[in-house]
Amino acid sequence: MITSFFKTSKPIHYIIFIIVLTFVFSYQRIIEGNQAINLGNSAKEVGYLFVVLASFITLVFIVTKNNLTHKNSFAALYFCLFIGLIPSSLEVNSILISNLFVVFSLRRIISLRTKTNIKKKLFDASMWICLAATFEPWAILFFGLLFMGILFYSVAQIKNILIPFLGVLTVVTVLSCFQLLTEGVFPSYAEYLPVFSFETFNFNSVFTQGAFLLFLAIILVASFTYVIKGVLQNRINNPNFLVLILAVFLGIAIMFLSAHMHLGGYLFAVAPSAIIVANFSETTKYRWLSELVIGLLLFAVALQFGFNISSLVN
Repeated sequence: MITSFFKTSKPIHYIIFIIVLTFVFSYQRIIEGNQAINLGNSAKEVGYLFVVLASFITLVFIVTKNNLTHKNSFAALYFCLFIGLIPSSLEVNSILISNLFVVFSLRRIISLRTKTNIKKKLFDASMWICLAATFEPWAILFFGLLFMGILFYSVAQIKNILIPFLGVLTVVTVLSCFQLLTEGVFPSYAEYLPVFSFETFNFNSVFTQGAFLLFLAIILVASFTYVIKGVLQNRINNPNFLVLILAVFLGIAIMFLSAHMHLGGYLFAVAPSAIIVANFSETTKYRWLSELVIGLLLFAVALQFGFNISSLVN
């Protein structure tokens, strides 16, 4: 029933999704976060809400422009469900901005498949990843995704491999000029580099979260199903989903490595995961499997908010 409702994309779906995202964001940031409601805070929160909605709209653009799914709303649906599954991922401002830049870079990396404007796309993607790393240093891992994209889409010429370094140099130059003009000193680039420490390694805090375990199980099943189908149908060389699977696991890696708690790094895995699970829902022969996945996520989201609301009342 749920699958049937979303199997054909309609404008009303996206209106519902935007309303849901706005509600989840407002609840988590204002009510759950106990923020004082005043003009300054409201303006700031509206700005961060637009960041989340921009990530959502960019995801929809990536899916439709690159034909990553059929004409349905599954990717947008799963994006909302994954956000609702772990709404605490919306609490870290720097992660919200960094994730938006990563989604922008993902758009450019996937569009490499057309093999047009290669240099511009590589330059743009490297700049977006570099900007993302200024807000969350571990986002630098997505440069691995960019270079894998270069290999997957067969554009690994020497001059193309050098272009991402020019993108990084551009961001570094602009950042240096800005800080020189505003503060009169060069920025300390060490603060933008990721630092690994066992004290901030979130292994236990991540795996004690039932919501994350559900997310991980769904992603593993969807990814495994795609790989098996690819082997059986000789289409495992499809670069789009290989890039997306790598993006998911890079996002999961950042969850463990990031110094931010509340599973903030989880947000990096949401957009590519939504596309992969959407593909699973539309290609599975057994509709009940898709209904089960959506039903489990809806139940988990309802349970999550039920516990949160009861704790506030008490």
